[in-house]
Amino acid sequence: MRLLFVLATAGLCLLGGVLAGCDSAPGPPSPDQRPPVLFDFDFSPRSVVFEQLPPDQVAGDLVRVPLELSVAARDLDGDLESVRFLVQPPFSGTETVAAGEMTPAGEGRFTATATVEIPKSDVGVYSVIVFAVDRAGQMSNQARGTFAFEATGEPPVIEEVELPERVTRPAPGEDPVLIPIVATVSDPDGLANVARVEMEVVSAGIVLQLCDDGGDGACNTGFGSSGDETAGDGRFTLTIQLDSSNAPGETTFEFRAIDRAGLESETVTRTITVE
Repeated sequence: MRLLFVLATAGLCLLGGVLAGCDSAPGPPSPDQRPPVLFDFDFSPRSVVFEQLPPDQVAGDLVRVPLELSVAARDLDGDLESVRFLVQPPFSGTETVAAGEMTPAGEGRFTATATVEIPKSDVGVYSVIVFAVDRAGQMSNQARGTFAFEATGEPPVIEEVELPERVTRPAPGEDPVLIPIVATVSDPDGLANVARVEMEVVSAGIVLQLCDDGGDGACNTGFGSSGDETAGDGRFTLTIQLDSSNAPGETTFEFRAIDRAGLESETVTRTITVE
């Protein structure tokens, strides 16, 4: 899928510090100075599937994908300095997985081969960005596209869910009862391929996330620490509270794990009875 559009040049210093001279803004350009213009951007491949890659492109947990890039540049001032590219991973602000300078190929075109190294679990859509700068420090428009790294692997597995079957409400005035809920999850493509583990409160239609973060962060707004003990061990945890105001009865929870390719585990259902 080809995606091309032009962005304003303001804020290009956010591109990972790749551009020189971002620490001090240049003075206002002369009225007769015009920035470079990029057009007719193309690159390949647009997507790759992990299982279809040749063996020489896989080294341990890393995948190496060569991207062939080509773009046309026009600078009416004749002072074009460089044309550069960035490849950014999914959900990235300024992080890059590849960056470099494109070389002239004649008739105003510039080309490059970018070798993108990707952990095999990091499937998703990557952004490919090309921009130019002239000797006066003026930035061109950005030419953009997307590159998809896909996998047809197997979904994650919820091996076990730990939670009490029955709990007793505290008396009025007593502290809430903390209930840790733990789902042990694995993935045939590696634990890093697990994007999230969800718990749905069926009667309320509320979906919460369990965390494997060592308790350092919170997956759910307002929940504070997840109560997870060890980060990265595959035991995803959410700690909920039961106080005297909670109504007695049964509450049903559904658990599912989703990997980076969007594949879902089988749903596991558990029930807690509040007395």
